[in-house]
This record gives sequence, structure tokens and C-alpha cells, in this order.
Amino acid sequence: MKRSPSINATYWPLARCASLPSLVVAGLLGVVLAIGGLAGCSRKEAAPVAAASAPSAAAVALESLIQEFAKVERPEEDEMGGLLDVSAAAFQHEIDVRRQLLEKVRQVSKDGLSLDEDIDRRLMIGLLDSSIHTAEARRIWENDPALYVPAPEIGRGLEPTAPGTPQERATSLVAVLKDVPTRLDHARRNLKTPSRSFTESAIFKTEGTIKLLRESAPTLAAQAGDAKESLNASTKTALSALDDYLKFLKDDLLPRSTGSWVFGKENYDYVLQHRWMMDTDADAILARGQKAFEETEALAQEVAKRIDPKARHWTEVYEKLKDDHPPADGIKQAYQAKIDGARAFVIEKRIVTLPPGERVITIDTPPAMRRSSPFGTFQSVDAFGSELEGKLVLTPIEDWMTPKQREDRLRSHHTAWIPIIAVHEAYPGHHVEGLKRQQNSRLLRKIVHESIMSEGWGLFTEEMMFEQGFLQGDDVRLTQLRNRLWRAARVILDVSLHTGRMSFDDAVTFLSEKVRFDRYAAGLDVGMYIERPTYVLGYLIGMQEIEQIRADYIKQYGELNPPNEFYDRLLGVGAIPPALVRESLFAQGKLPR
Repeated sequence: MKRSPSINATYWPLARCASLPSLVVAGLLGVVLAIGGLAGCSRKEAAPVAAASAPSAAAVALESLIQEFAKVERPEEDEMGGLLDVSAAAFQHEIDVRRQLLEKVRQVSKDGLSLDEDIDRRLMIGLLDSSIHTAEARRIWENDPALYVPAPEIGRGLEPTAPGTPQERATSLVAVLKDVPTRLDHARRNLKTPSRSFTESAIFKTEGTIKLLRESAPTLAAQAGDAKESLNASTKTALSALDDYLKFLKDDLLPRSTGSWVFGKENYDYVLQHRWMMDTDADAILARGQKAFEETEALAQEVAKRIDPKARHWTEVYEKLKDDHPPADGIKQAYQAKIDGARAFVIEKRIVTLPPGERVITIDTPPAMRRSSPFGTFQSVDAFGSELEGKLVLTPIEDWMTPKQREDRLRSHHTAWIPIIAVHEAYPGHHVEGLKRQQNSRLLRKIVHESIMSEGWGLFTEEMMFEQGFLQGDDVRLTQLRNRLWRAARVILDVSLHTGRMSFDDAVTFLSEKVRFDRYAAGLDVGMYIERPTYVLGYLIGMQEIEQIRADYIKQYGELNPPNEFYDRLLGVGAIPPALVRESLFAQGKLPR
């Protein structure tokens, strides 16, 4: 039986597998955009969390519903492999399942629940309610033609370093490829009048998938033993279906792609108020983004003047900083040195408590992934696993590149940039946050991973490690402020795009002129905003929310001494909306000394 698609997983990924900022050019390590994803992102079945004492009837009912929620968010893999069911009926079924679960959770009384249990109850209500609302508003099965192209599954199947023997990987890939024609038939039946941007994105994704399959499948087939013939046959069938789909996209769907990707203010406000439980709306969030942009730009200009008093604009100084970078064969070592240094600093200053045996290593991006991940990714620990090793996956500077391409790529790994990545991704950033999530005893808190807390924490750690003294020097400070300026721009653009204040081209121009992005890179970034409304708010708005929680904690309990007294407990609550984090944290009171 085919598995149903997950509405929430499609546009609201709750489990972080691999994540870095999504910019692929002009400075930041990029997430996999068009094809593939990191091999080995596990999806283990969630295990029940044992209760410490006899629970109330309400608590028993809630725990049962959390288990049900876990099955919706983390469905077991189909034993026969293959792809998710993407029929219109399957998407509607997914919505119906969530609506039924929502009604059950709403019937659970808070009476008899502990505070943390009641927070879980309200958290589930917010997530389910908002997911249903978003799914019905966006109707992605009718409006996103890229949804039907199984690029990540094909990319993982063709990855030489993926788990399993070549024959085992080939057998799994065959199951995926056999489903491609049916999947693309559903696309033709489901798609209505998507936006032109979405159709153009699907064309790009389909072309890349075709190229990858044609180039890499023969290599796997040659190593696949008894699975060779079936892989060759299924590859031929899938390629034929993808070629036909590409023609459909260009000749049929593109001319009628007159729809809009605009989410709308009402829907935008719904996410803010129901999912993230914020007493605010899109207009107020936009004002916060604009204020932060102006303040950050002024700080960047101030730092740039200290570096070069003759410079007219901070970007002139920043571009010169990028000339200082490690050699091509020293990139991994440079990142590893800063990661190790950040780890030692965190331990010495008692910023957070790390479990014995954890570490972060740097490795090369596998060859088949390099086209779609030109800079790299970060692979966090699995919340449901026991592995304590995070991986910064870096794409090497390769011999086939032209001298200019090599130099541009090297400049993106400049010396002032590397320590910021070490902080944001490793210590005390996403790696540490992932470890705390893994340690969380509450099942729902292991599953839920909201950007407003997780991405907010990543950006927050940059400023916190500057305050603590690890990030030092005006060159590093200017780089940090440049990145924060970009996150403030994201707030302005995301709200403006989805409330009709800006067009796609307006947003690209803003990033190009105000943050000095290359236009191609700006287009990639804006493309992500229109596909995932509100997600990118998580960085700046989440950082601000965490800063306010910390300020209020210090006001009530005094300065953090040592810092881990606060940060361990903050991360221990989970990557849930800050309003709920605040409630749980302050209810715990101050630790006795």
C-alpha cells in the first residue's frame, strides 16, 4: 500500500535532517536546492516516552494522541520502497486525518495535566490547526508542479556513499523509478493554474533530474549485479515519463500558469497567531524587520569605517575581506579548527553542557551531490537516534572549475566567515540544539522543530558568542552584521511578497541593491520565500524573541552565572514557539546554587 503524503512535512518540516542557510551563491553554504538531499537522514519510528508516575486520564488520552501525531509526522517507510501517494485523494485524506486528530486533541481537558502536558496539548492544537488551514489555502497538489518530481529520492538512490551495497541501492531505486509514471500522471490530473514561477522551478528541477539519472544510473547499474537489468529497464521507463512531463510543463502548463503564489495577509496572520501563538500580525512583523534592517545597516557602516575610514559603503569593505581565504586544499581544515575552537570555548565558559562523546566533523560533499549543493550542508544528529556526531559537509573546490569559478568559490569561504559558521552550525548552534532535542524526554518535543525557535537559536548564538568574546575582530563583526542584515531583509521581503506589497522582481532587486547579492543568488533565495511563506521569519524574529526571554530572565533572576544555567534549560524545553518556551522556562523558576 502506498503511503499518503504529509501536508506538514511538505511545507512545514518538523524534523531537521540537514540545514544551512539556503543561499547557494554570494557567501553562504547552501542547502540542496534542486536535486537530492543528504543520504542517511533517518526516519525511525518514534518510541513512547515512559511516564514518571501514574498519569491522569487526561494525560493518558493526550499521550495516545501524541503517539498518533507521531505516526502522521513520521510515517513508517513502505516495506516495498517507492514513493508517497500524490493523488488528490491522498492529499485530501491527509487533511481529513489531521482534522480528526485536531478534534480529538481539543476534547482533552487541561484539568489533570501538568504544565508541560498542557503545553504539548496546546502545541499540537496550534500545529494541526495551522497545518490544515495552510494546506487548504495553498492546495499544493494543484499549484506546485515540482512536487511530483522525485528528485531527492532519485538523488539519494544514485549517491555512491549512501548506505547499502550497490545491488541494494539499485533495488531501492528501482522501486522509486517504477512509481514515476504514475506520479507524473497524477500531476497532469491535479495541476490547475499554478504560478509561472512554480512551473519554471519545476522545469528546472525536471531537467536536472533527467540529467542526473542519465549520467549516473549506468554507473550504478554496472555495479548492481542481479539488479542491473531491472534498474536499466526502470531507468528507461522513468526517463521516458520525465521527458514527457518536461514537454507537458513547457507546452501545456506554462502557458496556463497564471495563478499566484501570494499567501495572503489573512493566511499569514493565521500562522503567526495560531501556529506560533504570537500576539501580532504581518504589519507589525514587517515593522520589526524594517527597524532591524536600519539598525543593522548603521552598525555595519560603523564597523566598516573603523576598518577603512575612506570607504563609502560597508559593502566595499566586505568585498575586500573576502580576498583573505584559505587555499583550496585547506578549507576543511580551516572549518574544523574553528569548530574545535568554538567547542573548547563553550566548554571553558560553561555556555552549554555537552554530552560525553559528541563531536562535529567536516567531510566532503559526495560527488553526486555537488551539482545541487555547491557549497555544502550541515547534518544534525537524529533526534530519535543515539549518534552524537554532527557533520559539516563541504563541497570541494574542483579541478574542472575555471580560474574565476575557483576564486569566486574560495572567496565565499573567507577567513572572517568561517568562525561564524562554526558558531551557527556547530557550537553552540544547531549541533548543540540537536543534541538537546535528542535528550528531550517528551516525544512531541523530539518531533516538533519550528523555525522560529531553531533558526532563531542559530542566529542568536552568533550575537551571543560575540558578546562572550569568541567572535572577535572588526572583520568578523562586519561579516556577522552582513548576515544579520540579510535575515532582516528576509523578514521585509517575506511579508511584502505574501501580502502583495512586492513582486518577485522587486524582492530580487531589494536583495541585490540593499544586501549586494548577485541577482542569480537573490533569485534563488526569493524562490525559497515564495515556496515556504513565514519560514524565513524564524531567523531574525526568533532571535529577537530569544533575546527578550533572556532579558526578562536576567531581570527576574539576575545575570547568568554560569550561562549554561539558562541555555541548557532554554534548549531543554524544545524547538517550539517561543511563547510556550517562555511559559515553561519561567514556571521552572531559578535553579538553586
